[in-house]
Amino acid sequence: MLGQSREAKRKELIRIVETASSTGFDVIVLDSERVVDDLHPADVEAAARFSEDVGGPVIVPTVPVRRGDFSSLLPRYLEILSRRDSMGLCIVAGNPAYLSAEEASIRPGRLLWSACSAAGEVLNGRLMLLGTENVENVSRRICRSLGCTAFLLLDEGVEEEARRFADSSPRGVAVYAPFYIGDGVSGEAERVLVSYARRRKRLVGALGGGSPGLREACRVSIVGSVGEAAERIAGLASSGVRLLVGFPAELSLEQVGKLALAARMGWRKG
Repeated sequence: MLGQSREAKRKELIRIVETASSTGFDVIVLDSERVVDDLHPADVEAAARFSEDVGGPVIVPTVPVRRGDFSSLLPRYLEILSRRDSMGLCIVAGNPAYLSAEEASIRPGRLLWSACSAAGEVLNGRLMLLGTENVENVSRRICRSLGCTAFLLLDEGVEEEARRFADSSPRGVAVYAPFYIGDGVSGEAERVLVSYARRRKRLVGALGGGSPGLREACRVSIVGSVGEAAERIAGLASSGVRLLVGFPAELSLEQVGKLALAARMGWRKG
């Protein structure tokens, strides 16, 4: 969504950091699992440096441990993290949809342990997110042992899942949630929300394997007025969620601003 060329991605990321800073966000997570979509680590560092200069959010790139370039990508980010206080790291197994068959066949447990251990030594208490989807058991053990923040995806029953992880994630739980705040849902936003819902295994299971539509997608996203979004966020906060990572179903400054308002209201209630 940042653009096709390296230069376009770098410029757009800086613009988003500037917007997030003025809106009051604490964190930007760079959710990129395809090699072709990745930002160059040097450009991520440039965005972090800019964020430091303007008093902006912490920048958190994502590293999938099963991807073929993991062994070179992680050391590059660890080097950057050692000199940038305004960065964290998100470590994930890697979604099979974005991996080759060979990469997807790799068992991620040992790689997650080693990556989190190495990153923890460099981060020294700064934000370290650990993706939990399909690796819940090992993630719980890693969070308990290394102090990672469990990073869940908004799905059916996420509140109960957050409570289960809260005991092993002393820094609280983070949740990734697509959102659309406003009256009605536009065509493109509906496509994004429904596409996300169709990948959520617990929702699909609750539907007996059926294909979710917009109505069902609203169960695994934050949709509605600012007040309704705030109520949903308050419910997440009361279940142990301490960080909400929102993905805009419609990429606009208006949507980002509405999420900031709803989050402030929701945290106060939760």
